[in-house]
Amino acid sequence: MRKKILFITNIPAPYRVDFFNELGKLVDLTVLFEAKTTKAASFNYNLDRTLNFHAVFLSGGDIRERRVDWKILPFLKPGRYDHVVVTNYGYATEAVAILALKARKIPYEMELDGGTLKRENPVSRLLKQFLVRGAERYWSTGEQTDQFFAQFGVPKERIARYPFSSIFEREILGRPYTAEEKEAEKRALGIPYRRVVLSVGRPLHLKGFDLLIRAASSFSEDTGVVIVGGEPRKEWLDLAQEVGFDRLRFETFCSKEDIRRFYRAADVFVLATRGDVWGLVVNEAMANGLPVVTTLGCVAGCEMIRDGRSGYLIPCETWEPLAECVNRLLNDDALRECVALAGLETVRGYTVEAMARAHAALF
Repeated sequence: MRKKILFITNIPAPYRVDFFNELGKLVDLTVLFEAKTTKAASFNYNLDRTLNFHAVFLSGGDIRERRVDWKILPFLKPGRYDHVVVTNYGYATEAVAILALKARKIPYEMELDGGTLKRENPVSRLLKQFLVRGAERYWSTGEQTDQFFAQFGVPKERIARYPFSSIFEREILGRPYTAEEKEAEKRALGIPYRRVVLSVGRPLHLKGFDLLIRAASSFSEDTGVVIVGGEPRKEWLDLAQEVGFDRLRFETFCSKEDIRRFYRAADVFVLATRGDVWGLVVNEAMANGLPVVTTLGCVAGCEMIRDGRSGYLIPCETWEPLAECVNRLLNDDALRECVALAGLETVRGYTVEAMARAHAALF
């Protein structure tokens, strides 16, 4: 008989739905979503698609992080599931779920996509410590998340690792695209630059696009920058004018297939983030055969990149090292291919299928 698993999470983000669908092939899975949507983004969640798990929605509208949805309590009964996994302890509804699980003496597990250490006031830290401690098992994406759990007194033996990803095995290239193949993709996308530096992410200060624009002022005249993620902020356009860089193109978010074409047209991928709990775009870039330059604030980069071999890691809030690494890659075809190949080898261990298998094995 297959194990009965309950996952409690916030919204049906596409990468999470893919994971649940894959895990549902291996266990009897129910996923309890707090809501269907969020004001920050919309998801095309098709209830008519073939699902390998049972999806339950507490709310059909936007999620409200600070409001408790008491409809969660009837799902938390002793003996109903073999494993209960909570994924967002900071949301009011899931915080109440944790309290209910503790009170009813129902064993539960906690899973995070990633975690970073930061200074907090004593009251906030004590509350967070109370919510974090007490789980039977802690699902971690790597060393930094291990350290996040450890700061709240979680024993090392209770931490289990899993490879976090949004990429399926079939989506990983067998080899990097050749110069001719990239040129064909550039023409199809209407990109006029011989070389392309790509970045993908929401138009937030956190993502460090301003640092990329400053670094771009040192790129050769045949190199352009494409940023996929939404309407540009005025400050970025002003900055580009200030540094004299006019080979800049912004693209709104598009389908997964269209974004894949941008990855395959590009020559180098940059995520100059000031802090990402993970950074799935690093997985995506590697899977599409791109050498990656990112910061020490990107957990995905810290976990997946061996600096100088499968990519480059630079300090946060700096553009000079960013310019140096990107120019090094752009000026050396052999190095670019070598780093891309190492990234492809790494990312094969970070797939949705591997993520599901790691969970099912321990369940």
